[in-house]
Amino acid sequence: MKVGERIKRFSQSFSSKPVQSALPRGVSVRMDIARFLPGLRLDIFFDVGANVGQSAMAYLTQFPKAQVYCFEPVDETFRLLQEKIGKYENVRPFRLAFAAARGKDTMVLDGSSDRFYLLPATDCQVVCDVRLEQVEVETIDEFCVNHGVGRINYLKVDTEGSDLKVLHGAKRMLAAHSIDVIEVEAGMNRGNKLHVPFVDFIDFFDRNDYLLFAIYEQMHEWPTKEPHLRRTNPVFVSNSVIQSNRG
Repeated sequence: MKVGERIKRFSQSFSSKPVQSALPRGVSVRMDIARFLPGLRLDIFFDVGANVGQSAMAYLTQFPKAQVYCFEPVDETFRLLQEKIGKYENVRPFRLAFAAARGKDTMVLDGSSDRFYLLPATDCQVVCDVRLEQVEVETIDEFCVNHGVGRINYLKVDTEGSDLKVLHGAKRMLAAHSIDVIEVEAGMNRGNKLHVPFVDFIDFFDRNDYLLFAIYEQMHEWPTKEPHLRRTNPVFVSNSVIQSNRG
């Protein structure tokens, strides 16, 4: 999806226009959280795969006092991110990728910047005529310890197929339910090889005592113009948050 379209869609999902009080669940993340999780404060956002800051700007529009941590590993994209959010004191950019273990990895810079992805370690195919860039990789658990982050209220992961790897690096935080709400990008049919299958997320979050809250940004198979779903942005919430918002 083009950056401009992503900005528009994400801004709409966090919109607070009065007309949205009548919208069904799954249209506006902000409205759904306010309605179904009224006791949850959204003070700390982690934007993993921040690109040039389109999601961060949407968070700031609706939650101007929140602390937003932006993570973007690619040098050129990171510089654009810094330019966009540099004037905001409550936004902290980091040139980092997240995965299950710290170290270095290779990003494939193919297509637009919002479609760059980490080269899988088991991928034996030869990448021809495509730019590659080595990037620093950290885990969410280690980052939170090193930077004194005890809780993440909203974690957004958009890493073009590496979302589960990111979550495997947050085992400690997940086990303690120190992440309240998590948004990921899921593939919705077997033909979509670029995103983690939705059923894999269900299994992963079930093991960690997180439940599906709603499904956003339902996108059809736009490359082939077929009508069935290609991907969605499912949002999961910890059982602890659910219990504290009962009734």
